[in-house]
Amino acid sequence: MPLGRGDKPHHRRIQWHACGDTETELKELYTVPLPIECATLPVPLDYTNPKAGKLDLDLLRVKAIKEPVLGSVLFDSGGPGGSNVDAVAALSAQLHGVLGGNYNLIGWDPRGTGKTIPFNCSIPSGPTRPPSGNQRRDVIVQRNLTEFLFQGELIGTAFVVRDMVEIIDALGEGGLLRYWGLSYGTQLGSTFAAMFPERVDRMLLDAVTNPHEYVAGTWMHSLLQADKVYRAFLTECANAPKKCSLAPFVGPKVTADDLQEAIDAGVQQLLGISTVQDGTLSYGLLKFLLYRGLYDPNTWSSLADDLVSVLNGTDSTAMTSTPQTDADSPSPYSLGQTAFEGIRCSDTVWRANSADDILDIVKEQSTISSFSDVFYDQTWRCAAWEMDAKERYIGKFSAKTKFPILLVGGAYDPVTPLVSAFNTSAGFKDSVVLTHRGYGHGLMSHPSSCTAKAVSAYFANGAMPESGTECEPDLPVFEYIESLEVS
Repeated sequence: MPLGRGDKPHHRRIQWHACGDTETELKELYTVPLPIECATLPVPLDYTNPKAGKLDLDLLRVKAIKEPVLGSVLFDSGGPGGSNVDAVAALSAQLHGVLGGNYNLIGWDPRGTGKTIPFNCSIPSGPTRPPSGNQRRDVIVQRNLTEFLFQGELIGTAFVVRDMVEIIDALGEGGLLRYWGLSYGTQLGSTFAAMFPERVDRMLLDAVTNPHEYVAGTWMHSLLQADKVYRAFLTECANAPKKCSLAPFVGPKVTADDLQEAIDAGVQQLLGISTVQDGTLSYGLLKFLLYRGLYDPNTWSSLADDLVSVLNGTDSTAMTSTPQTDADSPSPYSLGQTAFEGIRCSDTVWRANSADDILDIVKEQSTISSFSDVFYDQTWRCAAWEMDAKERYIGKFSAKTKFPILLVGGAYDPVTPLVSAFNTSAGFKDSVVLTHRGYGHGLMSHPSSCTAKAVSAYFANGAMPESGTECEPDLPVFEYIESLEVS
C-alpha cells in the first residue's frame, strides 16, 4: 500500500493532563524547573500496513511562559535513542531562554525510546563498554532475534517523521511544524523537510549531521573537528591555570604541547591493558572518555581533575564517572537501552557479509582523527545488522520548504563538524547556516547571546541571519564553568 503524503489533517486534538507517575519518575531523576503536562496520542503502528493497529506515543508539554503564545515547538534531543519527554522536562528553562518563552515546548518519545516500544536487547550490564565485532553482533542480533526483528522494523526515522505529522495535526495549530532538532534530531529534521517540505513553518537544525553519511552508515567525516576541539581544551586549560587543575599539575607556565605530552605519556602506560579489570582503567576506555568529555565544555574542569587523578595514580578509574551525552546509555527513564543501535542500524543501507567487505572503509575511517579507534567501531556493527526499517528514506535530502530552515553549525563540535551544516544546507533552498564558535556539541553547550538572539528572531518573526554570520560565546570556557558554579 502506498504510504500517505500526510496532507490530510485530522480533526482529533491532544488532551493534556497531569503527568502523575511520569512526573514523579522524572523528578526523581532531574531538576524539573517548570510545570509539565502529559498526553498520549495513538498513531499507526505500521504505516505500511493499516491493519497493524495503533501505537500510543507518550508526549510531554511545558507551556509558554510569555504572551502572546505563538504556538508549539517540537524538540528532539538527539541520539538516536534519546527520550524527548525527559529532555524537555529537564531542559525547558534553557529551551525557553533561547526561543524567547513564547512557545509551548513539546517532547515525545520517538519509537524505540522512552516508553514507546523501547528497543532493548537486554545486553548484560557491566563496567566496560559493550563488546564489539562478532561478539557484539552475536549479543545484539542473535539474542531474541524473532522478537526484535519485528520491533526493529518499526522504529526507523521515516516512521518517526510520520509520527511527527500526526502530532502537529493533533495540536490543532494549522498542521505546520515548528521544530528544534539537536544532533541526530537534525537527521530527523532533514528527513522531515525532504519528505514533507510543505509542512515546515520553522525548523532549527542544531549540531548538524550529514544526512547522506547517516544513511550510508559510515559517519565518515564525523570526527573532522575532534582533534581541533581536543587541542582547544588543552589551550584553554593552559591559558587558565587557576581554573584548570591539569595545567599546574604538569608544571608552571605550561603550553598546550606540554599538556598533550603529559597526557600522551599517561595514556601510553595503559596500552597493554585491553579491558577494565580490578579497577584498572584501560587505554581504550581512557581515550574514549577523554573524547566524550569534549562534547560538554561545562565538564572540562572535572575532566581536567580526572586526568590529574589518572596521571598521578591516585585514582585510575576517576574518569569512569565523567558525565556522558547523546549516544551513551540512555537515562533510567528510558527503557530503550539499545535504541541507539536499533534505530541507526535499521536506517542505514550499509551491509556486509565479512570483515573483508568493510576493510577499505575502516582504513579510511582510521585516517580521520586520532580518536578514530574509539569511535568508528560503533558503525561497523550496523554492517552486520539483520533488521531493516520497513520504510527507509534514502532519497534526495533537498527541497524548497514552506519556510527556510535555519542551521547552526559548531566550529568546535567534536562529532558534527561545521561542514556538515553547509552540506545539509546546500540541499534546502534559501536555508542559512549560522556558525556558532562556542565549544562542544550544540548551541547550549557553550552559550552565545548572539546565537540565541538569532534563533529567537527566526522563530518569532522569521528573521534569517545574513549568510556568513558567526557568533562568539559570551564567556571564555573556564569563566563560563565558573559562572555555572556560582549560579
